[in-house]
Amino acid sequence: MKKNGEALSYEELLQKVAEQQLQITILEDEKNAITNFEYFVKESPDLVCIADTDSYYKVVNDGFVKVLGYSKEELLSRPFTDFIHPDDLEKTFAEVKLLTKNSPTIDFENRYVKKNGQLVFLQWRANLNTSNNLIYAIARDITEIRRTQEKLLSSEKSLNEAQKIAKIGSWDFNLMTQELNWSNELYEIFEIENKPNDPKLYAKYLSCFSPEDGEELNKKIANTIANKVPYEMEHRIFLTDNKIKWVFCTGVPILDKKNNVVALKGVVQNITQKKLIDDTIKAKEKAEAANKAKSDFLANMSHEIRTPLNGIVGFTDLLLKTTFDKDQLEYLNTVNESASTLMDIINNILDFSKIEAGKLELIYEEIDVVELTNQIINLFKYEANHKKIDLILHIEKNVPQYILGDSFRLKQILVNLLSNAMKFTFSGHIKLNVSQEEESELISKIKFSVIDTGIGIKVQNQNKIFQSFVQADNTTTRRYGGTGLGLAISSKLLALKKSELKLYSSYGVGSEFFFTISFEKISKKQNRKMDEKKIKIEKPAKTDNTLANYRIMIVEDNKINMLLVKTLVNKIISNCTIVEVSNGFDAVLLVQKEMPDLVLMDIQMPIQNGYDATLEIRKLEKFKDLPIIALTAGVLNGEKEKCMEHGMSDYITKPIVLSELEKVLFKWLKKNRKIFTL
Repeated sequence: MKKNGEALSYEELLQKVAEQQLQITILEDEKNAITNFEYFVKESPDLVCIADTDSYYKVVNDGFVKVLGYSKEELLSRPFTDFIHPDDLEKTFAEVKLLTKNSPTIDFENRYVKKNGQLVFLQWRANLNTSNNLIYAIARDITEIRRTQEKLLSSEKSLNEAQKIAKIGSWDFNLMTQELNWSNELYEIFEIENKPNDPKLYAKYLSCFSPEDGEELNKKIANTIANKVPYEMEHRIFLTDNKIKWVFCTGVPILDKKNNVVALKGVVQNITQKKLIDDTIKAKEKAEAANKAKSDFLANMSHEIRTPLNGIVGFTDLLLKTTFDKDQLEYLNTVNESASTLMDIINNILDFSKIEAGKLELIYEEIDVVELTNQIINLFKYEANHKKIDLILHIEKNVPQYILGDSFRLKQILVNLLSNAMKFTFSGHIKLNVSQEEESELISKIKFSVIDTGIGIKVQNQNKIFQSFVQADNTTTRRYGGTGLGLAISSKLLALKKSELKLYSSYGVGSEFFFTISFEKISKKQNRKMDEKKIKIEKPAKTDNTLANYRIMIVEDNKINMLLVKTLVNKIISNCTIVEVSNGFDAVLLVQKEMPDLVLMDIQMPIQNGYDATLEIRKLEKFKDLPIIALTAGVLNGEKEKCMEHGMSDYITKPIVLSELEKVLFKWLKKNRKIFTL
């Protein structure tokens, strides 16, 4: 510009205009920039603000309003600390204090509480302008990012928990980088310390394998990579302290776009407990199979042994009722007693089998304590006199005479104890003592003791004698005989009544075996005499020999048993026709032809057994009510029920007792009213 009012030249004017135009352009650009920045700040989805160091906002953009739900007036009129979650206040104050001239920018997260009460996660970038002491800040809403992260963490936690519960660990292996990653549970299964990026992890893993399993695993992995197929493997792993686990491993190949295997993934499951359960189940099944085999064997042996015994006992009983000289009578008595002893041994073995299988049940009936104990003592009087031993029965006065219990099993236990005492006592006495330990209005706790002055039992053998098939020492069986089952059976029978067989013994002095059982008391044994009288009345007085057309069919494959049954039937009922049949198949054919009034049916027979034969006969309408009586050597639990289920009318066990056969015959023939006159 020229001084003293000198006029500008044209060129100078043009230059001046150009300078002014440039200035105008700059100002317009600045204005546009400010306008654009204000627009950007206003329309930004992020939260932009200016705040002072007294915790008040000076400026907030629309993003604040949109995200937090408060109006600008509300945001500007209150300290910004009012909008921060209380748990994040301390952290926020600490971050603001870090804003200094030398460190003007901070980057942190906190939570704000929206007007509707919801939380929002904000990620802040802030700067302190030291010239005006104002904080310029921008925040981004990262709520969805944090929620996604929380879901991922929760999912990962759930996965870890699920793996822990299922005892399954996962892994992946990158073939390119040789990077191996394990889940937490996999470290737990192999009991290896979880170290990040552990270069020795695979070596530690393989060290748990047996050499054979390690070689097998490597073969399977090589096959998976080469043929792109999954693999499975079940094997043991060996850990510290000689601990062994069983694991089930699976692996699958991961392919890239070119169908090349680039990685492997898989899982390992701890199946140790399952293995133990499987082994237990197998052992249980094996034991059950063995137990069934034992039961089947015992049932078969019972039948096979009882069948010849039926003939021995039956015919010796019949012979003993005839006339013999003294020596012959003694010989027959010996045969009969030997057969009875053998039967007792068989019964003991069968009882033991029933108890072991849990199939023996107690029967509750009225017991006369005085009568029962006297019966038991009488069984041993002859032997006691022969050995010159005093046999004593002592029942204390306060013991109730009538109780409710299983008389047969109580008698069996006491007979076992007295039999043992008699076997091992050679001088002095044997005493059966019965006393009352406790009493209430309805229950009496009774103690039974068998005391002897026998050889006694050594201390080291006192527990052993209660075991099955075991006696005090290995010479006892040869010297004194027996199966070693008596005390074991007695103990198991008492266990059914929650009682226990106990022993006091001094070697060379004697022994006391005793037990206590709680019985329900009965004021008196009801209708005992009436019952006996009733049985007497029902028993037939004589047979009517005029009915020559009466027919009994005997179905029996054993010739000796057939002869015995025929003899017994003829002894019970004279003047009757007996039809002999050797198997069930012929019985079904002949029953229609012979029209018997009663059938005595053996069970185990060739061609067709007694069960099936009975079912076939019952299908014939006119034989629906025909009395069919089972003759069986089987005495295991359920035998009688099985006979009834197959349509049989009654049941007689072998050896056949004359009185039992007589009772059954009269019972069923009387119902038909064809033979007896009362």
